[in-house]
Amino acid sequence: MSKQYTDEEIRQQVTNFYDNIASGKTSTKVKSIDLYKSLGYDPNLLQKIPEEVSSGLSCGNPLDNLVLKDTDTLLDLGCGMGLDVFMARITYPNSNTIYGMDRLESMIQKASKVRDKKGFKNIEFVQGELIDMPFEDNSIDKIISNCVINLEPNKQKVYQEIHRILKPNGMFIISDITLKKQLNDDILSLDNIYGS
Repeated sequence: MSKQYTDEEIRQQVTNFYDNIASGKTSTKVKSIDLYKSLGYDPNLLQKIPEEVSSGLSCGNPLDNLVLKDTDTLLDLGCGMGLDVFMARITYPNSNTIYGMDRLESMIQKASKVRDKKGFKNIEFVQGELIDMPFEDNSIDKIISNCVINLEPNKQKVYQEIHRILKPNGMFIISDITLKKQLNDDILSLDNIYGS
């Protein structure tokens, strides 16, 4: 029988794993640029992205379906070190504010440092939880999420928060992983199954 983790234990496993990525203590086993190309990211745009934000953590390309008007605000949930935020800003240099939100201070600090160093304008990085987003009701035009919601045990609350902060007729673009069937007990009993 597999161990049953509480929601907080799952969140702590996720925090530990991604803090180790941000600090450089661990890394993914893939070459980031190859992963991004396989997911459909524009190779020419990837060359404009600071290398320090390429962590190889994506599982899709939510930007592929994104169109921003100059008046649109965008929020990237679980932005990590800011890859999709920076890609969106390069693609839509005149759009309204682009926000990146992550639960980890270490990720927000790294993304903010890159933004400041490279002179990206009208980008804000904020620390926040998927289940308690630090945004006003009906305040965001478009939201993207790249391989993040699967990491939060209370997915219903995440979707309620997305609905709360999206403006009427807003858009949510998700790229994530799902299971086709239940994982077996051998896999579920692995240490840090939820953080990796």
